[in-house]
Amino acid sequence: MRALRAAGLALASVACTQALAQAPAQPASTGGSGWTGTLGGGLVAFPKYTGGKSMQAVPLPIAYVEYDDWFYINLFRAGAYFWSSADKKQGLSIATEPRIGFSSGEGPRLAGMATRRSTMFGGLAYNAENDLGSMSLGYFSDLGNASRGGYFDLLFERPFVKTPQWELSGTLEFSRLDAKVANYYFGVNPGEATAVRPAYAPGATLNTTLWLTGQYNLTKRHALMFGASTTRLGSRAAASPIVERRDVPFLYLGFGVNL
Repeated sequence: MRALRAAGLALASVACTQALAQAPAQPASTGGSGWTGTLGGGLVAFPKYTGGKSMQAVPLPIAYVEYDDWFYINLFRAGAYFWSSADKKQGLSIATEPRIGFSSGEGPRLAGMATRRSTMFGGLAYNAENDLGSMSLGYFSDLGNASRGGYFDLLFERPFVKTPQWELSGTLEFSRLDAKVANYYFGVNPGEATAVRPAYAPGATLNTTLWLTGQYNLTKRHALMFGASTTRLGSRAAASPIVERRDVPFLYLGFGVNL
């Protein structure tokens, strides 16, 4: 709970001071100033720690917004473009997104383990789009030096439905965690080993995520926002003695305002 609240506060602070990762659906806009997209909030459900069975639901901001084609928030990824093509179909941005940690009380397999800190990751992302959809490729490093590592992230997004009332998109995402990140969040240090929890260092691993996101515009101004994903942990992460399930769910449902 504490970890996700930290992630939510990070997102809220970005939204408040300036207002990708995963799911880059683009909600409808209603014009106005330089802001487009949908800004709202709702319940976000996810495991207490990545790979754990116990779920929790927390109220958090939900945002898919953009300002004048240079600043954006896509759920929990925020970024700012420093270069874009003339037609705005390609761009390079500086982006950040949170990664939540865990404490020993968040699951039976974590008992006696040291806390893994939540942190913000940041780096460069290349984004491009065409008539078929969009893609993003980026590298993110640990800004808080919790793991002192980084990861490559590649995603492909395709819209399925886009009408004045409905929007629905699917996204396929690949995240390759380097050994430092994977060992920090999925490893067991020698001092944490027990008879039922051996020491373990997974090394680099590749996680795969499928997203389905969208919204239903109740009126021109108000919308119902929804999304779901499942992350398939890489084999090395899934083999960790602290992982209770390999497939990690994530869901959100909320209410938003079209800007």
